[in-house]
Amino acid sequence: MASVNNPPYYEGDFFAVPLKTGGYGIGIVVVTGPRGTAVGRFFGTTRDSVPTLNELKHLTEGDSIHVEHFRDEGLQDGSWKIIGQHPSWDSYDWPIPKFGWFQPFTDKSGGRAFEMELDENLRTFRQKEVSIEHFRTLPYEGVVPAKAAEITVTLVLTRPGWKRPIPGLD
Repeated sequence: MASVNNPPYYEGDFFAVPLKTGGYGIGIVVVTGPRGTAVGRFFGTTRDSVPTLNELKHLTEGDSIHVEHFRDEGLQDGSWKIIGQHPSWDSYDWPIPKFGWFQPFTDKSGGRAFEMELDENLRTFRQKEVSIEHFRTLPYEGVVPAKAAEITVTLVLTRPGWKRPIPGLD
């Protein structure tokens, strides 16, 4: 297994995530972060088998339907199959998305919603309070283990319209 300092994948690499219902979901590494984290975009078709790079080379940021900030143990241990580098990868075409973060009130009745911008080290460098409506349009910021990401990607790909419930809000 590769070390966190020398991961077996790079920004722009496509990968296949085994779904809990069988088959695979396809993602691309948008940015790698410190301590074994990455942000990936996921695409909306389940696959019976791992596709070839040639089958994926046409995909763009606009084709993705889900964004996840995850721990990379699935990529590190090989349970998420690395397919290969997008042939025309350019990080400017795949910017780090803005994320949403929700801070519940201590009395459990609502809370404050924020939009966050992450830098290339996946650290928050800017945030602002936003409406709940705007917050719901953003991917939720919370680094999840690979196994949790597998569950989320399975739900997103097999249940159209599924959204992660937000503690204190949903």
